[in-house]
Amino acid sequence: MRAARQSGLTLIEMVLTILILSIALVMISAVLSGGLGRSADTTQELRSVALAQSYLDEILGKRFDENSAPRGIPPCSGTCTAEVSFGPDGGELRQDYDDVDDYHGLDQGTGQVNPLQDAAGATRTGYDNFRVQVTVRYIDIGVAGEEENLGVAANDLDDNGDAKLITVTVSYTADPNGVSYSAYKANF
Repeated sequence: MRAARQSGLTLIEMVLTILILSIALVMISAVLSGGLGRSADTTQELRSVALAQSYLDEILGKRFDENSAPRGIPPCSGTCTAEVSFGPDGGELRQDYDDVDDYHGLDQGTGQVNPLQDAAGATRTGYDNFRVQVTVRYIDIGVAGEEENLGVAANDLDDNGDAKLITVTVSYTADPNGVSYSAYKANF
């Protein structure tokens, strides 16, 4: 009579299987937890972009200069505000800003006197730990090495007063240096 042969796993095979599965599980969980930690950074970056876009949209919707006609035509020429005078005009509040250079020096949010505000001057909610800084300056035409080498002939920009560079810097707790977003506002 033949002896029936038993099939199955030995104790050593079981221990090795458990060891291999545990190592694989540890590696998978490490990969997943690293990805989850970085997803919060992506959310903050997207909120930063949305906040910067909101400020840029608001600023670009204003007229070029205090001395510009309300519709921008004719453009101010020779009577534009001097760059040293950029900033709010005579105690203007945020909701009273009517031209691009009123925003120069705006600094709101975390660590500042004023919280983040919308165009009406109301406090923005949902942007805790964010800070927004705005600078405005005239473009530099024809200066070697400057970033505003805009192709003067193609754009008819032949004077420093033809456009203003608006830079909105948004920073938050995880990125205290922030990211700068820029746009040009032409004199019209």
